[in-house]
Amino acid sequence: MIWDHLATLRGVRGGFLWWQIGAQFVLPTAVGVAIWWAGFRVTIVGDLIAGFSVLAGFLFGLVIFVFQLRLGMTTDPRVQTKALLPTLVDQTFSNVLYAVLVSFALIATTVTAAATEPHTKPVVTPAAIPGGTPQSEAGVALGLEPAVSGVVIGLAVHLLAVVIMCLSRTRRAYIELKS
Repeated sequence: MIWDHLATLRGVRGGFLWWQIGAQFVLPTAVGVAIWWAGFRVTIVGDLIAGFSVLAGFLFGLVIFVFQLRLGMTTDPRVQTKALLPTLVDQTFSNVLYAVLVSFALIATTVTAAATEPHTKPVVTPAAIPGGTPQSEAGVALGLEPAVSGVVIGLAVHLLAVVIMCLSRTRRAYIELKS
């Protein structure tokens, strides 16, 4: 799946689409490193896991739809005259499969990080309430470590770039069919 996706990062002349490589690999890496370097922490881990899971489900449904579309294209007379359309659909299929793989990796990374990181840091404060105990414990939400936050956000940006590429290919296939 990975090699199929990488093969779609080539233009019609066979050269690499460097702007796509930059958008899908360099930008997410830079964002992840910047998150780590700045010391940001992701604290809404449960919401991220839920959102990534829903997106993975939708992408998996899209894989099945694109597969069905490709099967139906062989008998459609409108497609017989469009030389580029089957190629665009095949590339879209490879991109969506890769997006599902990235979303599963993102879910696994986020769940593993959430399960292995401490959730709160105990803070001992003097009791300000009359009749209270001399000290009470409160918790400060920690979130994920900055390095782990960088990996999660970097993977999320990568997934977003891949999904945008899928949308772009779908648009090109529509334009090809329409013309």
